[in-house]
Amino acid sequence: MATAATPQQAIPAQAVDLTVPNPKRTQNLSLPLMQGCEFNSETKGCQIIVDEGFLKFNLELPSTQNIRLTLNQSSGTVGGTSDNPVTITVNDYTLIRSSDDHNSHFHDVTYMVTSQWLHQGNNSIRIQLDQNARTRITLKSVGVAGIATGTSSGGGS
Repeated sequence: MATAATPQQAIPAQAVDLTVPNPKRTQNLSLPLMQGCEFNSETKGCQIIVDEGFLKFNLELPSTQNIRLTLNQSSGTVGGTSDNPVTITVNDYTLIRSSDDHNSHFHDVTYMVTSQWLHQGNNSIRIQLDQNARTRITLKSVGVAGIATGTSSGGGS
């Protein structure tokens, strides 16, 4: 049975900066693979530009722990509407399927990834534009933060 992270083992908040053409890894998060994506110098972000295009991140964990995953994103629009559903998978689990919040301004969207889906060592986080999407999604950053045991988990954030 895996043990939860102590405050000393929980990874610090960190984000891969996608506002540059060649994003650098952080302490625990890297972007080893992307397909169907390009840097957009006008919006200063990474756009997923083709159906089923994706960003695949590697998350290295010193111990099993809950993670807060935060995407700074913007939905592209055509004719004033967006249609860019995204599916996020963590290892072999679907975290969110076909999510499209229709917000064309850059904003943070945060998800909780439970420790049951993660393990010590390398973990995969894949952000993929769904098949038949009609508009693009742009990301300025993708971040993670470990949540140590003994911290408050109720209420707002």
